[in-house]
Amino acid sequence: MKEKLQAAWKYLTSKEMILYIVFGIITTLLNLVVYFLLTDAVKMNKPLAYFIAWAVGVTIAFITNKKYVFESKVKKKKGILFELGTFIGGRLLTFGIGEVLITAFVVMLHQSNLWWKLITNVIEIVGNWLVSKYITFKKKTDQEPAMEEEVK
Repeated sequence: MKEKLQAAWKYLTSKEMILYIVFGIITTLLNLVVYFLLTDAVKMNKPLAYFIAWAVGVTIAFITNKKYVFESKVKKKKGILFELGTFIGGRLLTFGIGEVLITAFVVMLHQSNLWWKLITNVIEIVGNWLVSKYITFKKKTDQEPAMEEEVK
């Protein structure tokens, strides 16, 4: 048990996790600023504002996750498309969950916009990390086809 706790602590304090958290905080803050500017200042409907804030966040997150967090070396067109597709696919899944929660609890049940936005962000962060770590930017083994050659 002690070894598992030490391994978990080692990963939680690793460069990868620290960068994921730092860029996640930046992306989350940007997402929140865009969302609340659109809902409060512009008076945009909440589901549309949620989508726009999400799209801004996904764009920033893909760039920072690929380059700095997971340090992807993938350069083949097929590999880049795989990364982009699975990254966006994972984000769409967590976006859908968030959209349903915002619509149900904020729009229909008139609960706290702030609290439900924060709750959906936590759900998204955990889900997005799982997809990025274990699917999108998973380190390739020697048995898997290399996707690291230059795009032509």
